[in-house]
Amino acid sequence: MSEGLHPKPMRLGTRSCAECRRRKVRCVFPTERPPCQQCVMRSIPCIAQQSAAQDTGSLGDSSSSGEARLNQRLVEIETNVRDIGASLRMTGASPSLIQLLPARPSTTSSMESYIYAEMGSMAGVGSATYATTCDESDIEDKAFGFQDAPLLTLVRAASMTEEQQFNSPEPITRKKANGPVNSSEFLMLNDDDLFMVLAATEQYWPIWPPWQYGALPPDMPTLHASGVKYAAEFLSRMSRSRSPSIAAKAWFWLSLCIQQAPKALQLSRGEISQETLLALYIKTANELLTSTIRTNDTLDGIEAQLIQQKIYIDMGKPRQAWLIIRRATDEALLLRLHRATEEKEGGREAAVWNEIWRLETTLALILGLPSTIPIPDYNDSRSNSNKPLHVLMHRIQSLTISVVARNQSPQPSYLVTMQISHKLEACRALKPDSWWNDPPQQDQPFTQLYIQQVIKVQFFLITKMLHLPFMLSADAGYEYSRVSAVDASRSLIAAYLGLRSCSKGLFVICESLDFQAFSAGITLLIRLLSLTLGERSSDSDSIVEDWPLIQALTVGLRRTANVMQCNVARQAAEVLDLLTQAARGNYAGPDRYNVVLPYFGKVTISISQGLKTMHWEGLGERQESPQQQPPNPPFGTVEFSANPFDIGYSSGILEGELGGDWSSMSDIDFSFDWTQTLPLTTTTIDN
Repeated sequence: MSEGLHPKPMRLGTRSCAECRRRKVRCVFPTERPPCQQCVMRSIPCIAQQSAAQDTGSLGDSSSSGEARLNQRLVEIETNVRDIGASLRMTGASPSLIQLLPARPSTTSSMESYIYAEMGSMAGVGSATYATTCDESDIEDKAFGFQDAPLLTLVRAASMTEEQQFNSPEPITRKKANGPVNSSEFLMLNDDDLFMVLAATEQYWPIWPPWQYGALPPDMPTLHASGVKYAAEFLSRMSRSRSPSIAAKAWFWLSLCIQQAPKALQLSRGEISQETLLALYIKTANELLTSTIRTNDTLDGIEAQLIQQKIYIDMGKPRQAWLIIRRATDEALLLRLHRATEEKEGGREAAVWNEIWRLETTLALILGLPSTIPIPDYNDSRSNSNKPLHVLMHRIQSLTISVVARNQSPQPSYLVTMQISHKLEACRALKPDSWWNDPPQQDQPFTQLYIQQVIKVQFFLITKMLHLPFMLSADAGYEYSRVSAVDASRSLIAAYLGLRSCSKGLFVICESLDFQAFSAGITLLIRLLSLTLGERSSDSDSIVEDWPLIQALTVGLRRTANVMQCNVARQAAEVLDLLTQAARGNYAGPDRYNVVLPYFGKVTISISQGLKTMHWEGLGERQESPQQQPPNPPFGTVEFSANPFDIGYSSGILEGELGGDWSSMSDIDFSFDWTQTLPLTTTTIDN
């Protein structure tokens, strides 16, 4: 017969209720009486286990028990339907946070005690929890290969490289989630802490990837316009959604808020650090997102991945961000989002696709990877005067794909380079020179200021990357590229410093901008070190101006690292400082000094003994007379340890390619020893 008529006898060796016993989960009675915490969170009746005698009772008793089970199941189904309907129909009159927390008012105190108990158990492991939760992603980042990245190509062109054989690490397996995850079982900030985190980051919401499409009321286009209180209610509701993708979006977005929140922010549970809390939230969101792998692709899952890549790029993990955005691209193509355009009233689909292709092409440009993403059409004639920046941004980003395609050629075509350069100049003409050259106005809204400076950085980044392959060529026909690459580097640094100089821009986490500014600084340094005697004489004014600019960039990166604890900014400032000292001849450290080149690997600075024993005036500084120059100037060598290596795309390496926490030097476990030398023997100072 059916189980409803003859229930299977239960072993009464525990205090678990019938539902927890059936589900094989831990059953907690904080007040020594029903309901238990699991039944409270699911809003279902808490029924104690029946005795053995009852389980083997008469047929009439069994029938009553079966009817009770059916009624209980019916209550569960009705509750599920109500929850799904509530998540799909959000109105302006939202319930309070206490009402959104699982279930009855009488169990609020016990629910809070349960959450605090979970927080206490997590805090007990301290910082070890953070290390454990990051292991899966960090280990994957230990094998990477960016030998085609434009920055590394420039470094190799500027020096002599001794190629080293790369020893691939052991194959890496990725841990998958065993099954669906219920987000209600995970740690959640209490009301006060949630309000505190949201209030501290509210000003940055408009510049983050969109994620609340389709969930807000029709009269509320953005979450930022609703205020912190409604955002907290909205976030709590979304995090408890029965859709793993929707819940993952909420957890990722809250992780982004915690990542951006000031490091001095004091939460009520002081024993849990922000890093530990961030790691727990990211792990929760990752498991929620992984649990949807076997389901159909949805916009919610794609939006969750857009926030996920933002978190990883700000953690200094471009490999993770690249793989995430590629997965989002594949899913978006399956949903035909590339067919959605603003002119066709694509709305949410068009906004998501625009975000995807801009992120994918920018990462491909920086990392030297190919891009096969289709460019969405943009009708300039249908854009009104209120969206000139949209037109400029679309044209610039379209040219990014052209530069990426040019870079994939075995030998970059200079004809194609000049054609793209003319198109870039046409883009620049859309705005007056004052817009490009003047520092931003401090009194304008931060969102407007941020978008303006980011567009400038993107434009100068593309210009620099376009001319980078020809910058160090001895052919006089490439002089235009040399000048353009150096000018673009100067302008990029100026745009970056303009953003960081404003009060709100100093506190925004954007480590991709930090890296781009660092890359421009390295470009200027290499150019200064590669100048011949005649070039230094004819371009002395620019040389004198470039050194203070590099110094200002180093100071700006160091300040960002101190204020926001950004690893990429800290590493970049350290590398620039050491290279500047080595180039000027006043380096007083050890003969060989290892640092981490952001995004790419180790850097070894090696100084010759002659440089340490002689007082050499730095490059760009004037001497009293030519007779004071030493007849045989000493030289130093700057060795970059990001040499090209053969990487086999086996099944193990493909999963862990480019992986590792590149903000941590200990995670780069393979042996680099670029012997790339920048000889200073020809850089005799001339006045």
